[in-house]
Amino acid sequence: MSGRTVPICWPLAAAFAMALSAASAAGQSYGTNDQVLTIGAGPLEDLEAYAGALHPDGYAYPYGGDEFLAPLPLPEGAELRQLCLYVNDHGSGMSASASIVAVKLVPGGGGNPQIATVPNSLVSSTSDIGYGYYCTGDIGYNLRSVTDVDGDGTPDAVVFYVKVVGYGAADPVGVGAVRLTWRRQVSPPPETPTFGDVPASDGAFALVEALAASGITSGCGGGLFCPGATLTRRQMAVFLSKALGLHWGN
Repeated sequence: MSGRTVPICWPLAAAFAMALSAASAAGQSYGTNDQVLTIGAGPLEDLEAYAGALHPDGYAYPYGGDEFLAPLPLPEGAELRQLCLYVNDHGSGMSASASIVAVKLVPGGGGNPQIATVPNSLVSSTSDIGYGYYCTGDIGYNLRSVTDVDGDGTPDAVVFYVKVVGYGAADPVGVGAVRLTWRRQVSPPPETPTFGDVPASDGAFALVEALAASGITSGCGGGLFCPGATLTRRQMAVFLSKALGLHWGN
C-alpha cells in the first residue's frame, strides 16, 4: 500500500470527533481479528502551542522538526500489525514520519526515562504524492505494560505513544492521521494444565487456560473443567458478565 494516493479532506472539528470515536470504539471491541485505530490530526496537534500550524483541510503542518505524541489506547497484549501515515506531501521536498514509542516510567525519581521506538514501526513520507499514505510492513510487536525498554535485563513499567515528526520550514508536509492495525490475542497457556480433564494436547487447552487465568471460570469442581458438560443459562451469565466486566450506573 505504500505511496498510494487517497484524497482526504475534512474540517478539523470533524476529524477530532472521528478520531475520538475511533479510539473509543477500538477500546471496546473484542475478537482476535484485525482491528483499526485511527488518530486524526486534532489529537496529534498541540492546539495551544501550534495553533498557527492548523489548516482548514484538517491536516497539521508541523514546522522544523515539531513532534506530536498521542497516547495509544490499546489493551495489554495487543499485537501491533501495521502503521500507516496519512499526509499531504505536496512537492515541498520535505517529509514527515510516524512511529510507536515506548517510554520507561522511572520510579522514585531515580534515573532518567528511556524512550525506545518499537521495532518495525517507523514509516516516513518519501515522495511528492499529494494527499496519500505510507504504511509499514508487518510490525509483529506485542504491547506489554511491563517490559525491558533499555535492554538492561530488568523489566520496566512503560507507556506507549504514537509519535509523529514533521520536517520542513517554509513549506512543511501536512499530517492528516495515523492508522494502526492491531489485534487482540489469547494469552499463551501454562506448561502445567489447570484442569485434569483438559490436557495440553486438547485443542481448546489455551482457550480454557485463558478463561481460568482471567478468573472467568474455576471449573466444575475437583480440579476439573468438565469440557463436555452442558452449559446452563446461569453459567453463561457468569461467564459473560465476568469476561466483559458488565456493570450498571448508579
